[in-house]
Amino acid sequence: MKLNSFIAVIVIFFSSLNLFAGRLHITIKYLGLNVVYVTMEDNDNELKIKAESSALAGIAASMDNQYFSAYENDYLPLYYRKVIDQRGYQEDRIINYDRDRGVAYRTSYIDTLRNCSYPIHPETRDFFSALFFICQNFNELGGTLWLDANKLIWKADYEIVGLDRISSYAGKKEAVQLKLDFSRISEGKAERSDMLTNNLVTAENSLYLWISNDEKRLPLKAEFSMKPFSVVWKMTAYEE
Repeated sequence: MKLNSFIAVIVIFFSSLNLFAGRLHITIKYLGLNVVYVTMEDNDNELKIKAESSALAGIAASMDNQYFSAYENDYLPLYYRKVIDQRGYQEDRIINYDRDRGVAYRTSYIDTLRNCSYPIHPETRDFFSALFFICQNFNELGGTLWLDANKLIWKADYEIVGLDRISSYAGKKEAVQLKLDFSRISEGKAERSDMLTNNLVTAENSLYLWISNDEKRLPLKAEFSMKPFSVVWKMTAYEE
């Protein structure tokens, strides 16, 4: 790594400014085809995410899902809500996090049999708050995230692979590439969930994330190394 590039990365790592507020547009691809369109907004300490299947993908599996994560400092969620409307599966649930007691409480507005509580790590985050947190706060020496994957807690260890120059919505941009590997902490059987976050973390697969090496630290690209084919998403637009 060149000295000037290394210095630039260090400056980004330790900057305390959060310039991520705005709307991200992301396209998820599988086998080179656009399958899901996602928008993510970060405003007033709440993340709002909407995911819709493409016209082609909707023939096999329609999706019109919404996610909400209200957070406090460091993107630690106070609650996480999922409103799922996809072929063969509907859900409207909210998870409230009580970090003092180390417990999450899940309430379903569709089926009370899905209500439950379960233990959490003090720094547990949902998928989306974890994404926004790591973009703003990743450390040059690597680190650990704690994820709530449908009431199963996972540990995600990440490391910096290096600097890369990739195509983006704004032309070629320098990005910091991270690799995340997952290990399951909770016991119990995995539940069925929405198509966007279901099986997003597994012990067998790694997640690669490219974050813009500038003051905004935008998630430009991600690749989930599934077999037989990887799932790739790219940011296609950003609105402040």
